Amino acid sequence: MSYEIKLKRLCQKGRPAKLIQRFIDDRKESLCILDQAGELILGESKQTVRYPIEIEAGKVIGWVCGEQLDAQLLAAFVSYMAQKELESKLLSQETLNKYKELTLLYELGEKIADCMDIDQLAKLTLDEARLLLPAGKDFHLGILLTDQEEGLLSVCAGQGELFLTGATWLPDGITQQVLISGNAEIVNNVLDDSRYQVCHGSLIDIQAILCTPLKTRDKIFGVLNVVSRNSINFSAAEAKVLNLLASQVAVAIGRVNMMNDRVAQERYQESLKLSQSIQMGMLSTAFPRFSQGSTIDLFAYIQPAREVGGDFYDFFHLDEKTLLIAIGDVSGKGVPAALFMVMVKTLVRAIAKQHEFPDQMMGALNPELCRDNDAMMFVTLFLATLNLDTKQMNYSYGGHNPPLYLSKFGIVSMLPGDAGTALGIFDEATFSMESIQLNAGDSILFYTDGINEAMNINYEEYGENRLCDLLTGCAENNAQDLIEIVTADVNVFTKGAEQSDDITLLALQLSKSY
Repeated sequence: MSYEIKLKRLCQKGRPAKLIQRFIDDRKESLCILDQAGELILGESKQTVRYPIEIEAGKVIGWVCGEQLDAQLLAAFVSYMAQKELESKLLSQETLNKYKELTLLYELGEKIADCMDIDQLAKLTLDEARLLLPAGKDFHLGILLTDQEEGLLSVCAGQGELFLTGATWLPDGITQQVLISGNAEIVNNVLDDSRYQVCHGSLIDIQAILCTPLKTRDKIFGVLNVVSRNSINFSAAEAKVLNLLASQVAVAIGRVNMMNDRVAQERYQESLKLSQSIQMGMLSTAFPRFSQGSTIDLFAYIQPAREVGGDFYDFFHLDEKTLLIAIGDVSGKGVPAALFMVMVKTLVRAIAKQHEFPDQMMGALNPELCRDNDAMMFVTLFLATLNLDTKQMNYSYGGHNPPLYLSKFGIVSMLPGDAGTALGIFDEATFSMESIQLNAGDSILFYTDGINEAMNINYEEYGENRLCDLLTGCAENNAQDLIEIVTADVNVFTKGAEQSDDITLLALQLSKSY
């Protein structure tokens, strides 16, 4: 606290001076007022007994000489007026300081309004923080942001050798406390602080620290640190204004992060839309239909749980009389599953033309998927070859759920056979082959587990039994009708529940006359 009260001015100018002079003039005995050094300010110095004029207990700024009672009264009155003068001065100084602080914060607000770079924001903050600290002192300042690596901070901007921009920084115990509590800390002698004694981190050979958090309403993401290697007493007022500065900049940094995240999210969504378009474009849509004179009717439907997924289907001719049909479900969802799906689909097309039977294709494909598969992804797969002349279908399971056989009489059953092992897990996996003789008017429904495992709001699965019951008696429906019947029923069953897995259906129906 400053005690720079001019006693002479108080006694000779203004309303207090008039009251003091009137008090002296009204006394019969002479009174005088001396300054702290004993020089006469007012009255006649005839008395030797002095009574102190105190700005507060023990702090004497002058003396009153004279008759005991009158001198004591005058000393008390002048002390009171001096105290009021000091309070007014301190209030004026505090108001001026607040004005300067608000002006600096307002100017900073204008500067950061258009600043969209976090590094520039951090550097600007340190420049403004330095203006709020005592001039001529050797300070080290740093903006430290929480790093992805747990327990460490990164120096976003720094002033002084202790905070080198871009460096990884190990927080001391005091800074750790600020990051946890979200409250500013002043420690003017760190050697006496147990938190610093236990962990000094990257702060070596310092004496004082002022640490304020960078936080928004729901997140603490860094600190503003001011450090001195020399003895200094940081004040609560300095901590308060730096805390306001840190709060304002934290909001700005939060805004920049939010906008960057939004831009990144928009770019990601655009990338996903493009990926979805590319993925859907890779799926065959030139379906052979009865209406186009084909002896088979084929239709497929796919609905990823996300923008892109891991389900796929494919069909193509191995030769003039042999059609290959594939349906698969890659582990996981999203972009990784989609990338693995593309690889599986590409390899199926390449390998299928080198082998005659589906189990041989599975056996050749599996080692390729196991090779360099660090992500441990796998695919359940069903492969079938249909002889368009004899209508015999050979097929092999790779851990996939069994397709449904719908006879021309409307009876539904699952295709028999060993379920096999998903591909991409074991190099040594073996696969078997089954055969079925199809008849005119028969249908096959291939699907992924997004159908039978679809759940409603009560977490009940749709199930294979429900699917079989639904298709029973639907022999008169063509391939597209069968798929629309299934998807409509699944949508009714799962109404209100989020789609949890990719859904894929492929229906094949043989002509009733061939």
